[in-house]
Amino acid sequence: MLSKMNNHPSTLRDAILNLRQGRFVLIHDFSSRENETDMVLAAQHITPDHIRIMRKDAGGLICVAIRYDIANKLGLPYMLEVLESVSKEYPNLYELINSQASYGKSAFSISVNHRDTFTGITDIDRALTIKEIAKLCDLAVKNFDDVQCRFASNFRAPGHVQLLIASDGLISKRAGHTELSVYLAQLAGLTPVTVICEMLDDETHKSLPSLSAKNYAKMHNIPFVEGHEIVSYYKDQMRG
Repeated sequence: MLSKMNNHPSTLRDAILNLRQGRFVLIHDFSSRENETDMVLAAQHITPDHIRIMRKDAGGLICVAIRYDIANKLGLPYMLEVLESVSKEYPNLYELINSQASYGKSAFSISVNHRDTFTGITDIDRALTIKEIAKLCDLAVKNFDDVQCRFASNFRAPGHVQLLIASDGLISKRAGHTELSVYLAQLAGLTPVTVICEMLDDETHKSLPSLSAKNYAKMHNIPFVEGHEIVSYYKDQMRG
């Protein structure tokens, strides 16, 4: 895969290598979209220390992004679908679900804890939940038949790990951090499940500016990838 990237930015190759090695990558989406930088890690490599770094250095919501077909095998719904299903009993939800964000449909699914966790929120607990999700998703990729039963018997909801479902077709349908990160993990030959967390700014209390995120990346020797670099590579691959 890396040999095919000679005409693409070296940061894309570096990002793939980092993901394979269990290290972070920073992905900035687009100035015309969220204009945010997310800290990204392959879910299968998660440790409690990674959780600590994300909550302290990034500060946003720690989520697990799952490729669409895998989420489907687990029987995961979009949260929007869950709210729609109960909106007849709770009519006020109609207003909530019809107020979508400016950048399109939310990737949010349900939130979970692994059943072996205590409160679910500690670094150890969240790392355990994410690690077990990644293992289950790997089984789903390998077409094990009982992944839905395993999911139901090993996790509980609601919990402290927010699940996200990437759009069917990934970047061809939506180019959010969910899809960009999952596609990058896929390019790396890893289970296409990632942990993502928005980087926030302590001074402005808004999203961390792109320049500050780049400085953080340089300081910590982390590849900083622009969304358009990933999309460009994806389109080149589609053209054959």
